[in-house]
Amino acid sequence: METVKRISRLRDIMRKRGLKCALVFTSDEHGSEYIDGYYKLREYLSGFTGSAGTLLVTENEAGLWTDGRYFIQAAAQLEGTGIDLHKAGEPSVKDVYEYISDLACAYGEGYTIGVDLRLITGKAYDKLIKICKNTGCIVEDIDLAGEVWSGRPDLTHNPLYMLPDETSGCSCKDKLEEIRGKLEEYGATALIISDLSDVMWTFNVRGSDIPYNPVAISYGYVDRDEARLYVYKESISSEVAGALEKEGIIIRPYDDFDRDMGKVKDKRILYDPASLNAHVLNIINGNEVISRPSYDYIKKHIKNVTECKLAGKWHVEDGLAVIRFILRIKDEVRRSHEEGRSLSEYDAAMMMDDLRYKIPGNKGLSFDTIAAYADNGAIVHYSPDREGSAVLKPEGFLLVDSGGQYEGATTDITRTIALGPLSEEMKRDYTLVLKGMLDLSDAVFLDGTRGENLDILARRPIWEQRMDYRHGTGHGIGAQLSVHEGPQSFRFRINSDSGQPGLVPGMIISDEPGLYLEGKYGIRIENLLLCVEKGTNEWGSFYGFETLTTVPYEREAILPDMLTDRQKEILNAYNKKVYELYSGRLDDKDRRRLRDMTLPF
Repeated sequence: METVKRISRLRDIMRKRGLKCALVFTSDEHGSEYIDGYYKLREYLSGFTGSAGTLLVTENEAGLWTDGRYFIQAAAQLEGTGIDLHKAGEPSVKDVYEYISDLACAYGEGYTIGVDLRLITGKAYDKLIKICKNTGCIVEDIDLAGEVWSGRPDLTHNPLYMLPDETSGCSCKDKLEEIRGKLEEYGATALIISDLSDVMWTFNVRGSDIPYNPVAISYGYVDRDEARLYVYKESISSEVAGALEKEGIIIRPYDDFDRDMGKVKDKRILYDPASLNAHVLNIINGNEVISRPSYDYIKKHIKNVTECKLAGKWHVEDGLAVIRFILRIKDEVRRSHEEGRSLSEYDAAMMMDDLRYKIPGNKGLSFDTIAAYADNGAIVHYSPDREGSAVLKPEGFLLVDSGGQYEGATTDITRTIALGPLSEEMKRDYTLVLKGMLDLSDAVFLDGTRGENLDILARRPIWEQRMDYRHGTGHGIGAQLSVHEGPQSFRFRINSDSGQPGLVPGMIISDEPGLYLEGKYGIRIENLLLCVEKGTNEWGSFYGFETLTTVPYEREAILPDMLTDRQKEILNAYNKKVYELYSGRLDDKDRRRLRDMTLPF
């Protein structure tokens, strides 16, 4: 009912302002995937809490577009709100821009679309402008949140901190020198850095303005003579400011960014259309602009030697916590059932979080822990609440997806845990997912190969059964930065809006196929892979993967007869490594259990 009231209030504002359509993106001023509560207008209006979605409201209808990760969740949360779910990417489902174009065509010239230009990227704005040219509709810049959202939370401003060179592996000075070399290459005279993780990486700083993401609300500006960091004054101490100024960085108030950009004249400005918002693009409109994805000139996605070593180190520590969790949750579920107590998904998530927090050097979580039991496992990004989460029983699957932030590294791991007896169907599906995960991790490929070329390795065992999963197989990972980091990914659908470079050594990427059976259970197995060199000869340079994650799989969920000899070989080598890593760090009881979990097939 609250959602219905809020949509009604929005429509009242639309009528007063002469708007025929209101468009609400899930974004902040920097095109971020995960955003501060201050920017969550779409969630406030619709009640849908997923991290991806676009809300469209007209006088007579309302629709929400989201991807396959959230179909089940969105359907449940939108029920009774009057908001229709549009399943993005599904056959016959028009995307939101096609839908707007149809509405504008039907209305005729003068169809007015209200959107906050600070919260729409240049790439998305270009699509709206194209619709305007084709239909005669009008885009009106309006702060919808300021008009409709009562009780809006304040914007978060937490302190920045420096990342030492021995952790970053490269000084800020050297990074700026490389970036300026790219400016010369592109014939640009200035660069606006708008993606928050790009800003953090460039200046070797970290923050905590967005939950689980070590970033601060900020902009960067670099030209051939100076480098500026725009950040809220509440976020920067005199100590950090002094350290940055010694590096030659000019510290400017965040709120001065628009005014300063308005003073920039006769420049050739390089920017990333996927993160710079339309409002800023309008401010710098008098300059010549060069649009290129930031990964062309900011190389945070290719980890240096130091970052690769830290990733290996922290995955070992993180893996030990996950192993202890798996052993403990199996015991606790059995014990609670025998004693007539209730142990919930939420309890399991808190148990995992507590074990991770206790790791010396842990700096928090990399995302909200997913602990999904039985049919909740089919909700891809399910997160349990304190009240109402499912009670765990000594049977079936518990899917746990979790990760941590550490000095110079970020982790992300999913294990689907057998809490007790499993059906043959469960074992078959678990083994199918495992087969795909192992086959992808075993890939050897030539330089120039992209994630799109390899995705089929993970999906093939599942596709052979005429089944699928509605999410990508893998995403890039930051170095003490965002858990979802582009541009590299594993996916089979080629997205013309976001091109991918070839996979190269130093890239870290997740390998996480799954199966989700609505009303029954969900299975996902996720390891992080480091791209490494495999050799060079007359055919070219060959690359492959090193598995960073070191946690055993569910032995009782695997049907060995379904595995190929090569899959067993990979599995046995992995199990041997896991046991050797941790056998000396567990007590006798847990060491025996780990031995049993890692016996060769």
